[in-house]
Amino acid sequence: MDLNIKTMKTIFNLGMVGLLILFLLSCGNDKKAPTLMKNTFTASVNGTSYEAKFASGFISPITKTLLLTGAQGDGEDIQLFLPQDIATGAYTYELPVQGKYQKTDEDAGIATEGTLVITEHNKDKKYIAGRFDFKTKPVLTSGSSATLSDGEFSVHY
Repeated sequence: MDLNIKTMKTIFNLGMVGLLILFLLSCGNDKKAPTLMKNTFTASVNGTSYEAKFASGFISPITKTLLLTGAQGDGEDIQLFLPQDIATGAYTYELPVQGKYQKTDEDAGIATEGTLVITEHNKDKKYIAGRFDFKTKPVLTSGSSATLSDGEFSVHY
């Protein structure tokens, strides 16, 4: 009887060692998690540095427009409205390309002049990057104009 208990303990211990070895070997083969790129949206607004706390993009299912937003979270934001299939190159702010800056909901303006340069657009990976500058015209008569320069964005949508 002592032999059976001793044999069972040996088999149990060997089994545990085997499981430990399998566990350790399987850990070495784990794939690394993909690195997520941070979206960025920066510019100079009336000479003051603007770095968005929240940068995002999405395609509107209704208008098929790619909307890029760099927001502060307090109502201030910069938005670019682009055709979803926009190619690399330089563009002016005429339909369908539009730009908007708002300090508050009551003080917003749309781009009247300037340049947008798409430096990269990978539709398969849903990634777009580029540069922009524009001057705005107030939406409301009580609003103010703004000058945005040295704008850059890098956004996954």
